[in-house]
Amino acid sequence: MKYLLRNAVPPLDPFVETLWYWEGDMPGHAKDTIMASGHMGILINLKQDALYWYDGDRFARRNTLKGISLCGTQSTAFAIDAHQPHMMGVRFRAGGAFPFFAAPSREFRDTHVSLGDAWGADAERLHQRLVQAPTPEDKLAILETALLTLAPRSLARHPVVAMALTRMSRRRVNSVAALAAEAEMSHKKFIRIFTEEVGFTPKTFLRVARFRRVLEAIHLAPEVDWGDAVEQGGYFDQSHFIRDFRQFSGLTPTEYLIRRGPYLQHVPLAE
Repeated sequence: MKYLLRNAVPPLDPFVETLWYWEGDMPGHAKDTIMASGHMGILINLKQDALYWYDGDRFARRNTLKGISLCGTQSTAFAIDAHQPHMMGVRFRAGGAFPFFAAPSREFRDTHVSLGDAWGADAERLHQRLVQAPTPEDKLAILETALLTLAPRSLARHPVVAMALTRMSRRRVNSVAALAAEAEMSHKKFIRIFTEEVGFTPKTFLRVARFRRVLEAIHLAPEVDWGDAVEQGGYFDQSHFIRDFRQFSGLTPTEYLIRRGPYLQHVPLAE
């Protein structure tokens, strides 16, 4: 197995969290469940010109994309093939994908699209260059340069979105209305601007971010006190916690503990 992470350099770093490269072995299961996320990403299959993802009852329905594709923000879980022999991609920061696509990020919510639908023939040319590049380092450098070259917008955030994301990351948020008031903007306009750039409404983004904090706290813990997880996560009660957990993971908390694997966002899916 080979797994490389590359932190983006200026001016990409406020928008791109990491670029990554993966060569994997055959795992002992067929599919992974992928958790809900407020981050968008580009996925690139270096082995063939196809990517697959699964939804529907028990993740039985297979959907096919081109080998270089975009995953939007996701408010529910989906599944992928566990065996991904040769992949690379981009993980954007929350709201960070906005400059790289002409369409607002809200249009990519709960979707997966072939990148050619957004970037046209440039996406196919980029895919071929990445496949043919001789080393992982070359591939990552090509992908980083392409992001700068193909971005249709200036690399800048709306100041209101930047402020809101900063407050949310520091957990200094009382309500969406309070954020709108701090921005000196109407509630409706604030929600529209935030959703266009981030892909989620502020309320949904906060819910998914809270769920991810719980995951981070319990992921590698040998024992989990669910009462403490509910309290520390800021949930009203246990039923509220379980409802969100099932929506964002496709699993009950107990099922998650049984199935969890080494990667935070990936959970081996039982056959």
